[in-house]
Amino acid sequence: MAQQQFNNQQVTQKTAFVVFVKGSIAPVILYLDDPNKVYENVQNLIRSPQAPKVFEIEANGPVKKVTFVTSEITGCALQEEMYIQK
Repeated sequence: MAQQQFNNQQVTQKTAFVVFVKGSIAPVILYLDDPNKVYENVQNLIRSPQAPKVFEIEANGPVKKVTFVTSEITGCALQEEMYIQK
């Protein structure tokens, strides 16, 4: 996480894992301990030509736990966010 000073407040950068699901207007945003690892795992699940799999992700943010079916995921991404640490 990068940190900067902004008007005597500490600005920190965190990375969120974003999942796009079929039939949903808004993506699901998850805050994880290691979003890069989860991103790679989900990418591998999406790319595999096997039957759809159900998997669960536990997160740290407002959404604590979510379950997905691989055939319902249209994509995923990593998003960097800046916030002021209190």
